Amino acid sequence: MIEDTLIDFKKKVSKLGYKIESIYFEFTDLDKIYSLSDCNKIEKIDKEKYLKFKMSTDDLFKIVNAEIHPEDLMFDKKIKISGDISIIS
Repeated sequence: MIEDTLIDFKKKVSKLGYKIESIYFEFTDLDKIYSLSDCNKIEKIDKEKYLKFKMSTDDLFKIVNAEIHPEDLMFDKKIKISGDISIIS
């Protein structure tokens, strides 16, 4: 189920030209990390330059389904971002 949601999200952001091979999601409720490029679970991030979003799966569902804007969750401290933000510039 989380893989399908990531695939949907990947389709939406791929149109924007971001380096999706360097974007990861760490889900706090699953205690797992997923790569956005292949939408599968990974053991660890092995890239020097990466961007990681740490959040719950519920928050990702809300973002993908346009129920909430990501900035709203960031200000609520429900999403933590680490790594190199230039990946999405």
